[in-house]
Amino acid sequence: MKPEYLKHTEIDFVKWDNCVQASENHLPYCYSWYLNIVSPGWEALVLGDYEKIFPLTFRKKAAVNYLFQPYFTQQLGIFGIKVCEQDLNDFISAIPQKFKFIEINLNNFCTLKTKGLLVKSKVTHHLILKNNYDELSSLFNDNTKRNIRKAEKTKLKLVESGSVQSLINLFKKNAGSKTELIKKDYSVLELLMNSSISKNIGRVYEVQDEKNNLQASLFLLSSKNILINLFNASSVLGRKNSAMFFLINEVLKLNAGNKKIFDFEGSEIAEVARFYKGFGGIPVAYSHIRVNRLPWPLKWIKK
Repeated sequence: MKPEYLKHTEIDFVKWDNCVQASENHLPYCYSWYLNIVSPGWEALVLGDYEKIFPLTFRKKAAVNYLFQPYFTQQLGIFGIKVCEQDLNDFISAIPQKFKFIEINLNNFCTLKTKGLLVKSKVTHHLILKNNYDELSSLFNDNTKRNIRKAEKTKLKLVESGSVQSLINLFKKNAGSKTELIKKDYSVLELLMNSSISKNIGRVYEVQDEKNNLQASLFLLSSKNILINLFNASSVLGRKNSAMFFLINEVLKLNAGNKKIFDFEGSEIAEVARFYKGFGGIPVAYSHIRVNRLPWPLKWIKK
């Protein structure tokens, strides 16, 4: 049996979401409501009666359909029970030829060795929260412990129900010029966070000083067995006061022992990767695939 290609209007979203929920490689990015926000009109490949699924997040540019990885959606690919390499090969082969260029991330359960594909390994960092906080914090490196102590001396405080808009504004002010995010992307992010909060699977955590000035903020997405550090930002003063060290430490305190995976969600940037490793984060690889079906000379331009 081969995967079936479905247009957006042909997808049974109830069965789709049931498959996502039951998947052994569960990630909230693949829920239909999430995909509707980050990639309106997305299409799909489905095996059998939604036993295994594969979202097709696409755009169209200059009359060319192409698959892309949406912002705020680190990993997608195939989801289901007992996913194997042959399943993945079948799904990749079933991607319709109308998609002339493919550049997507698979989830970390998907290992791919298909010939003819350009496959690049990317990395996130995980911390399993099975132990109590004292045991978790024993994994912190010396630099992390030092920065937490430094932050605690500045009398920072944690706010567990922060503002979505304040987080976005903090990011724009302090890091916006260094990213490719545009107005539309921030609108998507705002809708995504507010929708997650309304479904009781998202929360904004803030760190404020004694005068209630916002120094750091983080959006945590919680779903089934995973907690995802989806988006965060620090102010100039927050970086000086190690506010993000304080914030992540407090979030880990709140969730220690719940046996979930804390996904730091990154990073390819060496400095950020060191920061996450400092909390005991373990590198976890996932695949980025690139397929170029464009006609010449477009094929050469996209090399």
